[in-house]
Amino acid sequence: MMNEPSVICLAMKKLLEEQEMIEKFGPGLQFVCSLPVYDTIPFTLHDCTLQKPFSAHYQCIKTPYFRLEKIDMDTCCATLTLLEPVDMEGNPVEDCEELYSLKKTKSCIIVNINCFCTITPLPPKLVNKPLPIIEPKK
Repeated sequence: MMNEPSVICLAMKKLLEEQEMIEKFGPGLQFVCSLPVYDTIPFTLHDCTLQKPFSAHYQCIKTPYFRLEKIDMDTCCATLTLLEPVDMEGNPVEDCEELYSLKKTKSCIIVNINCFCTITPLPPKLVNKPLPIIEPKK
């Protein structure tokens, strides 16, 4: 007898379905102006026991921001791409107060989603958001 997927696992499955929809249908829309086209719903995961956001390390920075690549509903294990948080100047940041954009990385991790209590989705427009052009003071 197979166990039913957990609520968090079902929520992640729904997140992946919606992410695939925006990735697939965004560029094909003729009458809806949705530029730029998004392909990622960034999110954070919260640890059940520590009651704080889960973070992974990428190079020399710690990031709590992820992109869901795939999920195995039998094991509830998910492959996540790490998203690098940067400030308005494109520098890596750890403080969410300074977060301006999330940059995709080539680093992935596999996690058991059942180890987490909540998912907090973030606006897709944060991913690869162009940095502002800052004019030098005269």
